[in-house]
Amino acid sequence: MSEAKSGSPLFVDDVGGGLASLAAGVARRLGHAGAKAATVSDAIAVPSEVITVLAEIGAHVTSVAHAKDVTPTGEVINLWEWSIYLLAPGEGELERLSAARIARDKIERRLGP
Repeated sequence: MSEAKSGSPLFVDDVGGGLASLAAGVARRLGHAGAKAATVSDAIAVPSEVITVLAEIGAHVTSVAHAKDVTPTGEVINLWEWSIYLLAPGEGELERLSAARIARDKIERRLGP
């Protein structure tokens, strides 16, 4: 969904900010320097696999804010509308890394030319 067409994209998730931070990191790597991350979840938690898979492409994790505290300057992208996910902390490390890589690659394809 879009609040405004110009400005920087705001990626919003409902799972603590991990997906939003992943998407904003990929977007920044692709040239959207002002991309931001937010969550509608009460708790903010970016899993370590997000940091790892962003580093693999030379990107960095972005800070996550609560969605209610952010004023969008561009398109608001609700990530729960995309077919991407991260695994729960109780899952195995290799499985979590694999899911994060798949999510990163899907985000990159959606945002790329």
